[in-house]
Amino acid sequence: MKCNYCDKIFDNDDLILSHFHHLGENHYDVLTVDDKIMYDTRKKMIESKMKYESQKKIDGDSDLIFNSRNSKV
Repeated sequence: MKCNYCDKIFDNDDLILSHFHHLGENHYDVLTVDDKIMYDTRKKMIESKMKYESQKKIDGDSDLIFNSRNSKV
C-alpha cells in the first residue's frame, strides 16, 4: 500500500493501522476535508475500541456477568 501524499510504501502485517498513524503524524494538515472527517472518525473508533477492550479486561464479559446475576439456577 502506498501513501497518497508521499512515496512511503507500507508492506508490513498491520499496514492499514500503520498507514493510519502515518497520515496522522505526517499529513494531517494537508488532508482534504473529507479525508480529515474520515481520519477523525477512524481515530474515535480506534480509541473507543481500545477503551472498550481495557474496560472489558477489568469488568469481564458483560453478557456473562448479566446472565449470571439474572439466572434462576
